[in-house]
Amino acid sequence: MNVVPIQPAQTDGAQAQGLSKIAPFEDLPDAVLSLLSENSETKSYSAGQTVFSLGQYDGGEFLAVLSGALRISLTDGATGAMLIEEAPEGSVFGLEIAIADPDPSKFQQIAVTAEKDCKLAIIDAAEFKSLAAGRPSLMRNVAIYLAEQLVAQRFRAMCAHAAPEQRVYAVLLECVARDPISGVWRIEKMPKHRELADRAGVDETAAAGAVAALIQDGVAQREYPGLVINDMSRLNRLAS
Repeated sequence: MNVVPIQPAQTDGAQAQGLSKIAPFEDLPDAVLSLLSENSETKSYSAGQTVFSLGQYDGGEFLAVLSGALRISLTDGATGAMLIEEAPEGSVFGLEIAIADPDPSKFQQIAVTAEKDCKLAIIDAAEFKSLAAGRPSLMRNVAIYLAEQLVAQRFRAMCAHAAPEQRVYAVLLECVARDPISGVWRIEKMPKHRELADRAGVDETAAAGAVAALIQDGVAQREYPGLVINDMSRLNRLAS
């Protein structure tokens, strides 16, 4: 990883205070926060800088965003479609992966970049699990955090079933690919409204209305015979 220092390294006390503002570590005893700080490394990245390139992330560590924001990209190797999410200040990336300890090959399509200038606490997965095993307060916080994430994910899934336009956007995501030269996200050839409706399981009017809303809101723009996606992050949120 290429690291660009933005500001001086934190003291252990300052880093522990920063970690106390991260969702899974809020309200932990000072002693636990100090141990967590001792087992983490602080690094800073400038906006646009790569934290993990494709194929580099193996789940051996996770990231706590002390300031700034990260952009997480997950590429579907079969279709070339990409899911983009943002990890804002106060969030974590990879905690569930670190806890589960799955096969590293599952994460070869993940890339992480700095969306904004950011400061990260990088925590080794093995050391964290060893630390959590002997600290019930830390394990309880992690369990609650992961449970909340699961509830939120299931709620989004239920909403998708209730909202026809979300199903349309999910189908459109399958059609999106990135131009290898310009880097622009686009759908080379838009499905006809009837085809889009059939694939999404909605009526044709709903399919047409969903596409029109994307264009009206500036998320996408027409480029015959396809569609240019101006805001992939927004399209991902609309589809989830």
